[in-house]
Amino acid sequence: MSAVKAWSEPSLAASAAHCAGIVRREARNFYHGLRLAPEPRRSALYAVYAWMRRADDLVDDGGPDRIEQVAAFRAATERAFAGHLPDSDPMWPALARSIGDHGLVRADFDGMLDGQRLDAEHRPCRDWSEVRHFCDLVAGTVGRTCTRIFGASDPEAMRLSTDRGIAFQLTNILRDLREDHGMGRCYLPVDELSRAGLDPASLLAWTDAPRCESFMMAQVERCVAHYRSSAPLDGLIDGSCRPTLWAMTAIYGGIARRIRDRPRSVVEVRVALPAGAKLLVALRARLGWHGGAYVP
Repeated sequence: MSAVKAWSEPSLAASAAHCAGIVRREARNFYHGLRLAPEPRRSALYAVYAWMRRADDLVDDGGPDRIEQVAAFRAATERAFAGHLPDSDPMWPALARSIGDHGLVRADFDGMLDGQRLDAEHRPCRDWSEVRHFCDLVAGTVGRTCTRIFGASDPEAMRLSTDRGIAFQLTNILRDLREDHGMGRCYLPVDELSRAGLDPASLLAWTDAPRCESFMMAQVERCVAHYRSSAPLDGLIDGSCRPTLWAMTAIYGGIARRIRDRPRSVVEVRVALPAGAKLLVALRARLGWHGGAYVP
């Protein structure tokens, strides 16, 4: 039985459709890229996203017992890796199938949940090493998982996909600066803020424009450096998946480019690409109207 035909089995098809609905509803930046992937890889990516959405929601919406909920979700995920459906959640059949089809690694899923737990118990990151560790847990793990679905699993692809995931997460950190501060969170390195004579409040107030701009430029250049260092990844994955990776990177990298062009924007608005720009990215990816890897 072919992989595509197996995904058409009623229970699995229903699970895949459920996960696809979550992506359409929630993945404002990822959706335009993920939908370009060929089946059955597309359904596998949707299943992984649906799992991540569940994990993220446990921390953001789980209430005072969210640590216990993350632990229970970890145990359920362990059962899925063992080939069992943990409960009646329609996400699990598609995820369990994806684990088997693509050799997904449980350590990366555990790492994602470790990152969620760190987020739930948030404390400021003291330096770049702590920021990088957090980014690897919540995004490098995702990069490695997606890269396996894209058809590459060698050590170099894993290293490059870690850098790509970190680039995406650093983009999130810069974009969400105001929103995170409102929730009592900050993911910028405290020692670098201190050396710049700043703290999160003074940065958001943009009280010393030259100092604030210099600090933000250093942060966004570090972010862009991770896009640059991960550029060879596009050449290592299955050719049918390159439009997906290019589109996702162009959308996130486009946000990083906007921040680099005007660093102050992060304290004024939530920087984003307009819907029309995202659709144009998707069209260029689908038609192959782009060069190599996207670098902001």
